[in-house]
Amino acid sequence: MGLEELTTTVRGRRVRYTTGGFGTPVVFLHDEGTAFRQALEMMTTRRIRVFAPEQPGSDPEWVTEFLHSAGLREPVTLVGHGLCGAVAVRTAHATLHTVQRLVLLDSTGASALRPALEALSRRELPVSLLWSADRTWSWSAMNALNLALGQPGHLLISAGQNWSACLAQVIGDLVRPRLNLGFRPVALTLCRS
Repeated sequence: MGLEELTTTVRGRRVRYTTGGFGTPVVFLHDEGTAFRQALEMMTTRRIRVFAPEQPGSDPEWVTEFLHSAGLREPVTLVGHGLCGAVAVRTAHATLHTVQRLVLLDSTGASALRPALEALSRRELPVSLLWSADRTWSWSAMNALNLALGQPGHLLISAGQNWSACLAQVIGDLVRPRLNLGFRPVALTLCRS
């Protein structure tokens, strides 16, 4: 099944979102328009049902209202990319039964939320850190996240031109715990081109 563009209403505002697939629900928060469309399409082939709102709100209540208005009632894997990583962290921290796994992808903004990150670590919510070796990002942000989360480990992804396929593969493996990092320190390089 391919992706489709739908709209819903959150806080009185129409919100477009991309969705598709069947299986484990993954909510992908990002602010890069259609940049992840290919990765989202590939996720749908891995028994993942994706939901990616355009221009997501900046607080947990917005995310929770989006989930309900999109018809999601079961716990989700929440992926936060870039600055939307902070929104994902705040949402996971504020909701006990909404988020079953948190994935932070090149999330430079989330490291400023140390108390929330430490609370997630104490709660033992599965958190995975994904970093692109092929893009520019801050080593200090990665280290801050690792420290605040009690060294959960991270994946260093080197994918070159195959970034979308690799991202779909890694998130698929995290969602269906064939690749379970838990809270052990791990550094891997996957999907080399």
